[in-house]
Amino acid sequence: MKLNAGKAILNYAGFQIGWFLLVLTQSAWAVFWALGFVVMHAALFGSRREWQAVIPIMILGLLVDLIWHLTPAVQFLGAGQPVPLWLVGLWLMFPLTLNHSLAWLKGRLGLQIVLGVVGGGGSYVAGTQFGAATMEPWALIAVPLAWGLWLPLFYWWLDRQNHTLPTQIETT
Repeated sequence: MKLNAGKAILNYAGFQIGWFLLVLTQSAWAVFWALGFVVMHAALFGSRREWQAVIPIMILGLLVDLIWHLTPAVQFLGAGQPVPLWLVGLWLMFPLTLNHSLAWLKGRLGLQIVLGVVGGGGSYVAGTQFGAATMEPWALIAVPLAWGLWLPLFYWWLDRQNHTLPTQIETT
């Protein structure tokens, strides 16, 4: 099955707008964007099999960030307990990109590692620059390196679920 390029771009743009909205405002109200993204995703892409695969990633990601948050390594700022609501919004959205706008990473372990370090880990570092979090100096290295493991783990999980999801973007 192929992924429609227009839908992949919409998935990418929706996530990026949501990331900036959630991180820059750190507002509980920004979670409504994340919920809208989830609804849009369900309408355009949603399959029961995909939801069964991405919900554990949403939960695992949020638990890992909770662990970071409970240590001095990373302190996420904003309203909500035990983690800010904007962070919950990010974890509602991010896994929904894995089979769509980030589908080109499937089966490409080296690129998953690099994008995990640079993109995933870099987003935490960027979040500190935008005032959404603080990080201990050692965490500025540890978190991106951890993402170099997490992103391939997420794709391994998706592969284990035997999805018949898009892996190639079509241009029409």
